[in-house]
Amino acid sequence: METAMLYQRLHIRVPASGEVILLAGESVRLRASAINISAGGLCISAPSHILDQDEYQIQIFTPAYGEIEFSGLPVYQSEESIGIKITSINDDNLREIYKLVEDFQLTEDFIKHIDEHNIIDDWFADD
Repeated sequence: METAMLYQRLHIRVPASGEVILLAGESVRLRASAINISAGGLCISAPSHILDQDEYQIQIFTPAYGEIEFSGLPVYQSEESIGIKITSINDDNLREIYKLVEDFQLTEDFIKHIDEHNIIDDWFADD
């Protein structure tokens, strides 16, 4: 079951790794793995798990950048993944995301990533 929501992408997303926890209040709603991240949101793996379209507190535990936290809303859901749009984030956490994206853009893998994932077209609008 795939649920698409209208969403325009403003930021380039890059691969990310780490554990992701979505909280609804004090309760853990979902544990997943990060797939990619941008200054606008996050994509997580969530096989067969469909979320309500509520705002969640998100915690990402990255190997290189530590913990990143923000609030977000699901904007895309499929059986394999969930896309989350950032709705609220503090400056320190946003800086960490910019640093993560910037560091990846300085690698040779970034050029391959552009070609393999057609991120130039994807940057402007999601399907």
